[in-house]
Amino acid sequence: MSYAQYYDDSEMLEDPLVKPQIWKLLKERPQDEYLWARYFGKDLFDITPEEYQMYEVLKSDLMNTDKSYQEEIEKAKMERQMAQQTFSQSDYDQWTKNISVNFGQIEVYFTERFSAMGSEYVSYYELYPNEDYNLTKWVDEHEARLKELEELKAINEGNY
Repeated sequence: MSYAQYYDDSEMLEDPLVKPQIWKLLKERPQDEYLWARYFGKDLFDITPEEYQMYEVLKSDLMNTDKSYQEEIEKAKMERQMAQQTFSQSDYDQWTKNISVNFGQIEVYFTERFSAMGSEYVSYYELYPNEDYNLTKWVDEHEARLKELEELKAINEGNY
C-alpha cells in the first residue's frame, strides 16, 4: 500500500490512497467513519498503527480545512453564548436594582458566570458569615472581576 507524502505542515497532497470518489465524499463529511472504512478498505478496528496515524492526521486536516463546518460550529457557539449572556445579563441588571432583596439570585448568577469563565466564585456568606461587608461593594467588585475574566478569555481565544 503506498501513501502520499506530506511536503510540509500546511500542504497535503490530495487523496493519499488514490480513491477519488471516496476522497471527495470524505472532504464533504470528514467525520463519517463508514467512509473512512471504505477508504482504507477495512474496518477501522483492523487498520495498522501506521494507518491509524494516517487516518488521524487526514481526518484532522480535512476537518480543519472544512471552513464552512468550522464557521458553522463557531457561529452556533457564539449564538448560544450570546443568548445565554443576553438573558442572564438582563436578569442581572434587574436584580441589581435591589441588591439586598435579590442577592441570592445574584450569587447564583455569579457562580454560573465565574464557572463559565473557568474560575470559581466564593460566596459572600462563606467569606463574611457575620455579613460585615457592604453587599453593593461586593457586587460591584465581582462584576468588575467578571469583566476582567471575559476580556482575558477573549484575548486567549483571539477575539479581541
